[in-house]
Amino acid sequence: MVVLYPLLPLGIGVLVLGWLLYTAWRSAVLAERGERAPAEVVGYREGSGSSRMVVRFRTGDGREVLAAHDSTGWTAARAGDIVTVAYDPARPDRARVVDAPWLSRGVPMLLGALGACFVVIGALLGLLAWR
Repeated sequence: MVVLYPLLPLGIGVLVLGWLLYTAWRSAVLAERGERAPAEVVGYREGSGSSRMVVRFRTGDGREVLAAHDSTGWTAARAGDIVTVAYDPARPDRARVVDAPWLSRGVPMLLGALGACFVVIGALLGLLAWR
């Protein structure tokens, strides 16, 4: 059983890095193929253990859309703040905030570093346990 312990931090690190790569890929696809629009933060939608920021914007063809941003913890955003969203014209309800005064690249970088640390720790523990 001790032989399997290195797989725990290794697995956690791979999951964190995989999630970051997936969200970065989705953002890149949306930035390349999607349209941009100004949006207003209208509040938060509470879920089980988290909340999602809700924004309102108009699409290029004039439809008004309410979209819940898929990331949580947007405590810096206040109702009434103006942000920029990118959206897929076929699915505008899946918009993502791409520009806001409080938006930072620091959190994904920190999570990436944490995921990489878990992978390195798991690899080192594996190297010691599997010799």
